[in-house]
Amino acid sequence: GRNDFLKPVTTKVIYTSRMTDLLVPPKVELKFPQVNFKELVYPRLQCKVLEVRQRDVNFSMIHGIYKNRHRLFQQHRADDPYCTNQACKRSDIEETVEHIFALCFKVRTAWLWLRTKVIELLYDQGPAPALSNIELLMLMYPRCRREAEVIFLLGTYTELVDREAVGKQKELMLGTLRGALRAKADQLGSRAVPEIHFPPGWL
Repeated sequence: GRNDFLKPVTTKVIYTSRMTDLLVPPKVELKFPQVNFKELVYPRLQCKVLEVRQRDVNFSMIHGIYKNRHRLFQQHRADDPYCTNQACKRSDIEETVEHIFALCFKVRTAWLWLRTKVIELLYDQGPAPALSNIELLMLMYPRCRREAEVIFLLGTYTELVDREAVGKQKELMLGTLRGALRAKADQLGSRAVPEIHFPPGWL
C-alpha cells in the first residue's frame, strides 16, 4: 500500500497520455470551426501533386506556425509587426501570413493573377461565392471537380513566394510564376496521380 505511488511509470502510461495530447484538435480547427479540416484540408495536404517543400510551406501556414512579424511581435521576438518591404513599411502595414502571400507589394500582381485562375477552376459550374485569401491559401475552399489542379496551383505559388519573396526578398514576377507553373505541370504530366490537365496556353 504505502509505496504504491513510487511504482515506475510504464511506457504505456506515457504513450497513452501522449496520444491524448494529440487528440486535442490543432488550434486552427478551433479558429475556423466552420471548416471540416479532417475531410477537406488535411487530405489536400497529402495530395500527390504536392512536392515535399510545398507540403511543408502549406502545413506551416495552415497550422499558424509560418514565420511572420505579426506573430513574432506578439511573442516579443520582433520590435514591430510591420512588413520590412519599403513600400509596405512606409504605410505601417503589418506582416501577417495573408500579407506575405497575398497583399504585399512583392507578390500582389502574381497573387491576383493566380487567384483569378483558381476561382475559375473552382467555379466552372456556376457563380463563385466570395472566398477570402485565407480560405484559398489555407486550402479551406469548398470541394470542387478540379481538386488536383487547384492544389497544384496554390502549392506551387505558396512555395515560390516562400522561396523568392521571403527567402530572397525579391518581387515575385508574374512571368516567374507562370514559367514555374508550366515547367512543373510538364514534369507532373509524367508521374503524378491524380493527373492534372490545363487547357493549352492557359497558364
